[in-house]
Amino acid sequence: MSGALLTVPPRDSARARACRRTGRALAALALATGLLCRTAGDARASGIDAPWVTSGVSGPTTADAAAVFWNPAELAGVERPELLLGAGLIVGHATYKRDRRGAYQTPDTLQFKLPLDPANAAPGKAGSAEAVSTTPVAPTGNAFLAIPTIPDRLTLGVGLYVPYAAALSFPDGPQRWQLQQAFIVATSLTAAAGLKLTEQLSLGAGVSYVSGIAELSKVQDFAGLKEFRDGLAYLKQDNDFGPTTPSELRELDVLARPISLKQAISHGASFHVGLAFNPNKDLRFGLTYQHSAAMRYKGKFAIDMNHPFFTQDLAEQGLRYKPLVEGDAELSFTLPKRLTAGVGYRVNDKLSVDGLLSYVLYSDIKAFVVEASSPDLAQPKLGIVDRVAVTLPRRWNDTVWLEVGAKYKLSEALLGTASVGYQSPASPDSTIDVASPDNHRLIGDVGGVLKVSDKVSLSADVRVQGILPRTVTGSDYDLGNGRYTLVLTTVGGHLKVVF
Repeated sequence: MSGALLTVPPRDSARARACRRTGRALAALALATGLLCRTAGDARASGIDAPWVTSGVSGPTTADAAAVFWNPAELAGVERPELLLGAGLIVGHATYKRDRRGAYQTPDTLQFKLPLDPANAAPGKAGSAEAVSTTPVAPTGNAFLAIPTIPDRLTLGVGLYVPYAAALSFPDGPQRWQLQQAFIVATSLTAAAGLKLTEQLSLGAGVSYVSGIAELSKVQDFAGLKEFRDGLAYLKQDNDFGPTTPSELRELDVLARPISLKQAISHGASFHVGLAFNPNKDLRFGLTYQHSAAMRYKGKFAIDMNHPFFTQDLAEQGLRYKPLVEGDAELSFTLPKRLTAGVGYRVNDKLSVDGLLSYVLYSDIKAFVVEASSPDLAQPKLGIVDRVAVTLPRRWNDTVWLEVGAKYKLSEALLGTASVGYQSPASPDSTIDVASPDNHRLIGDVGGVLKVSDKVSLSADVRVQGILPRTVTGSDYDLGNGRYTLVLTTVGGHLKVVF
């Protein structure tokens, strides 16, 4: 096979059948390896931070039950038992208009090597594709309880909240190579304590059980897999396939297989520590370190192999896949560490201002790892066992989150709140995709608190954040070029009861 072209149709020539056998054998190699990993990696994006965890009243310098999340040292300032219950609705809108800037071959041919044969070029594929959009809607909520155990000295707290979440579901379109559907949630159940060392200084710590659920689906392009390239080389077929393959060899019908990860559940642990310093009654400082958490989502995978390329044409050689290959899968990644500093100042009896600065170490996330196992993966004649493990590198940047706000006492019973903020992007142009519609993000929040009685108060918030529209032209191998937009709106409320 010295030729550089594998043509799937027509299926009647001896040469075409021989070429197909070589390509199919290598596609079988790719099946058992990298395709699952690429799905998992794409879904873990910098936008996974949940857009809403607590009310606009709470923060790293606020002594309330939500300090379990923000800064456990501030629990030491809670003077009476306090219960805080919250519920909200998150509505998003994301769009992507892909711009193919590379050259492509027709999707029903398969050329191994470059340069591209002009007869196989698909000039009409380049350029802007039809835009796709999604409008996810998801409920959210939280619960916090703080109980002073040693008056003016030690307060214990517990909280249940969702610090990380991502939900996207796109229609079929040009983004299907990156993502069709993703749902990832990480929920924390945290026990914390705040200890007052002096009137000005408090320390706190919390331990979290982190659980999660993940479901993902996309169309995997075998042409971008190292195993496909290596397998062809093993059969003495020179080729340019693999992770660095150019656009001319990508997005071919015969190598496009739908895959999914379903019902994946994770269990993990983390901790955070905090410090609160109040030099006087008007000025407050807070500092919190949140440690990373290793997430291992264990679930089921499925690969749609219902194509003669995989189910029939290699049967005479003893290689035949089921139309649907299923098995166990494990998706592993690490939630990032973060350091948050806060400051609050009471200007007068009616007005107070506060702010926070958070540094998130997304650069710590070096890779995503997927392990898949199934008897249906094993192909002894090709040396493929029933279990594989694959790593997908990422190149994310550390990010900063800056937010400033104000609280104004409108009356004895009503408090108004407002804040504005900014978050920097984690995804560089080279690795951005529709699973992480990331860019400089602007934040706005308005809310209020109604004091119903000495023991009961109600609060409400509307929080909006959106990325600046981002046009990407430098995506690696033309995988994610195009224009991205994202807006998230959260409407939520809290009930606070002091005992």
